[in-house]
Amino acid sequence: MSSGGAFDKRNIDQKLADNVVGQFTNIAGSRPTGKYLTGARVTLRINKKLAGFAFGITWKIDTQQMEINTIDDYLPAEIAPTRIHVSGSISSLHIPGQSPTKELSQSNVLSFLAHKYITIEARDSQTDELLFYTTKAVITSRQEDLQAGQLAKMTLQFMAIGWLDELVPTLPEGINTVQDTP
Repeated sequence: MSSGGAFDKRNIDQKLADNVVGQFTNIAGSRPTGKYLTGARVTLRINKKLAGFAFGITWKIDTQQMEINTIDDYLPAEIAPTRIHVSGSISSLHIPGQSPTKELSQSNVLSFLAHKYITIEARDSQTDELLFYTTKAVITSRQEDLQAGQLAKMTLQFMAIGWLDELVPTLPEGINTVQDTP
């Protein structure tokens, strides 16, 4: 690959070296800053309200594709995009009086048809870099886990329309130019 590519070995080696140096600069008096994310550094906000630190949040963005076939040809002529599906889960501790229905983030029997979308935001607490953000999410499932001698845990599944992450959406370079196909 070219230098500066996403999988360039020199680039990865330099980032690893920078991370190691960053972790040990505390001896010299400056605060260490790791170059890689950890769960404990991520803040999670739901409806612009801080939901906590080090909660588990996962998301999956499927960009579905479809093969376009032609007559009498086993290989597809094109691959075309169809839908983008955004889903994920949030794991947290259940604090009494702060359930998703009480906080109006999950619909109940009476608000099911008229419930508003929620906003979900995950940021790195050290750099304030945006990791995941959506303004149109709904909680589709909630699982509670209460066991003797343990804290109450809760897992929320969500679906979303659209998202933002580390890259602001823009059109790809050269979108309006014609390329010859080989």
